[in-house]
Amino acid sequence: MTELKTIWLSAWVNFRKWTINPRIYTLAAVIVAFSLWFFSWISDYAAAVGVKSSPWVFPFLLTMPVAFPIYGCLTILLFCDAPFTDSHTPYLAIRMSRRNWVLGQLLYIMLASFAYTVFFWLVSMLVLVPNVKFSSSWGPVLKTIAYDPGSAERLGITPMVLIDDPVISLFSPIPAVLISLGLFWLVSVFVGVAIFCFNVVLGNMSGLIAAGLLTFLSYFSIYVGKIAFGQKIYYISPLNWGSMFYLDWGDSGLVPSPIFAVSVLVGTIVLMGFVSTVVFCRKDLHIRERR
Repeated sequence: MTELKTIWLSAWVNFRKWTINPRIYTLAAVIVAFSLWFFSWISDYAAAVGVKSSPWVFPFLLTMPVAFPIYGCLTILLFCDAPFTDSHTPYLAIRMSRRNWVLGQLLYIMLASFAYTVFFWLVSMLVLVPNVKFSSSWGPVLKTIAYDPGSAERLGITPMVLIDDPVISLFSPIPAVLISLGLFWLVSVFVGVAIFCFNVVLGNMSGLIAAGLLTFLSYFSIYVGKIAFGQKIYYISPLNWGSMFYLDWGDSGLVPSPIFAVSVLVGTIVLMGFVSTVVFCRKDLHIRERR
């Protein structure tokens, strides 16, 4: 068995567990409920004005402060059992080699984050049905809401996400969606690898504590943190980088640039992956089956 096939098998074992894992079904249900709460008002607005909305609402998912603790908690729920061990792990780690087993777990985090991101994106469009119509532009509904924020409230509809600049003005919808998907995926990988690394290096629960602190920081930064330290606080809050709205698309330097955010996320993921691999390969295996 080649090394690549071994690494893939290590990742695939975790995906096979999804069909019998109630936590995954709970996560999917909560994502649907979360998306309905955040985006169904756009469908109501479209029905009220008699014009169907375009489906490009995903870039606006992480615009309101309350979205970050919810997103953080959902991502923690997805990866809370890292490093994904069970009673078969010692056998698999020995058969595959410890290094290949760890690399498989890291590959699983990347692929699971991709599936998680795509599911969020698909649900964000589906909750607009039946008042949605494919268009290559933002469409009149989203543009009207962006340039006349009070229009929804005048119809008795409470906006749950911020649809505004710089996304509408600077980007056409498809590039905005692709960038948002990439940032969302990368931050999800970061959270998953952080949980994995802390749990491998320091032991169980340390990863959840670290991810919990990152989630708290993302919410704190928007309120007290920004008041106390200014927008520079976003330089140390990586969960906020999952949204285009908290990155600098000009040259102000007040908030992190996309290049800075992506570079730090990728560099930290690689570093934590390397540390996890080295530590796991040197540690004794003391694994109990998770129930």
